[in-house]
This record gives sequence, structure tokens and C-alpha cells, in this order.
Amino acid sequence: MTLTVIEALQRLYDSIARRNRELAYLNFGYADPTEPATQGDDADLERLCRRLYEVVLAALPASGRVLEIGCGRGGGAAYLIGTRPTWSYLGLDLSLEHARACGRRFLSGSAHFAVADAARLPVPSARFDAALSIEACHHFEDSDAFYGEVARALRPGGCFLLAGIWTSGDVPGERIERHGFRILEGSDITANVVASLARTSALRGRLVDSLGLPDRFRPFLMSWAGVRGSGSYEELAAGERLYLRYRLLRA
Repeated sequence: MTLTVIEALQRLYDSIARRNRELAYLNFGYADPTEPATQGDDADLERLCRRLYEVVLAALPASGRVLEIGCGRGGGAAYLIGTRPTWSYLGLDLSLEHARACGRRFLSGSAHFAVADAARLPVPSARFDAALSIEACHHFEDSDAFYGEVARALRPGGCFLLAGIWTSGDVPGERIERHGFRILEGSDITANVVASLARTSALRGRLVDSLGLPDRFRPFLMSWAGVRGSGSYEELAAGERLYLRYRLLRA
């Protein structure tokens, strides 16, 4: 039986999660590109990954209902629960193991997790005051369906904080606006992301090695982790792909 892209990604992420249950963050991080690109330690890796959330979510309102699409291991949930405890949070992810790990890690009654496809969000319409998705949308098969589903889930006036990777000739601004959003802010943070990856490349490579997955997965895993020399790193460093962040308003 041939697996769909979604099924293949789901199985791979489940496998990674079972092999490393401690990792909270999966993102590329955010660093000052003017700082020396010296290799950091595990604490620096976590700090830079958390910093990406701080930058992208800086404009998040003080309270309400928030939906995260692509919640991963729960790094965003930890940040939100720690900094905005009055929010009611729902995290959705394609990986069952990710949802299970988050459920074990967060016992708060205001945080809940479930498995879902970004193109078919299992939530009521106009339910949420804010939505966020960080470094997940480039994995989605149907980005237009994703934008439309987020618009449906948000109440009018709700905010959508989005960060991800796009090819340099296919930035998503106009496509997002067609789904009922107004762009309040958009910025290119590629240099900051590349600086973070350069500083933590050795750590990310060791993480890939620790998973013990078959060699046929190694090119994907090195790119997933953003290791220097991998496809994702080199494309970002060369400007062939861009790491963008948006602050959007649901009309």
C-alpha cells in the first residue's frame, strides 16, 4: 500500500517522538545574526527555540481562546501557559505521539491537545480569539485549505500569528488575504533563523544521530533539524527559501 504524504509524515514524526521523549522544541530558533556563530550547549538550543516563540507571539493579546496548529512537542504550549496563564489553549498536531506527549506534560485544565489535519480542523466556527502556527505550514499539502480553516475557526477581529518557510518566489501574502485576513505586519527573519541554526548545528546533528533511524531517512532528518549542509539550511542561507512571520487580522 502506498502511503500519502500526510500518512508518511505522521508515521515518521511518531517514530521520532517515541525515540526521544524529552525534546520539547522542534523549531529552528531565532538569534541575533551579529553575534558570533559559536556552537552553543543544550540550554542555548532551548533558549533560541523559545526565543522564536517570543518574537512571533509578542503581539498576542492578554487572554482568550487560542488555537495552535502544529503544536509539536508542546514548546508553544509551555510558553503560552507560562506567560499568559489566563488563555484557554487547544493544540492540534498530525502526530498522535506528539499529542500524547503534550497531554502527559501539561495537566492544566486550560490546555488540551488532539490529532488533526491542518486542512480539516475539528473545531467549531468562530470559536477562537487567536490562532498560531510556527514552522509547520511548509509541511501542509493544501496551504489554501489551511488558511481557510484558520479563518473559519477565528472570530471576526481575531488574530493569526504565522511563521514558516516559503520559497523566495512564492511568498503567501496575497493568498492569505484571499481567505479573509488583513496583514498587519510581515517581516523576513531568515537571517535570524540561519544564525540560530549555525550556532546549534552540531547539537542538531547529534540529535539526529541519537534517533537511530535507518540511513534512508537521514537526508530528511538533517533537513528537518536544520543542520548546516542540509537542504533546508543551505536553501535558507542562500536566500532560495525565506523564513517569514506574519501578524494577521481576521476580517
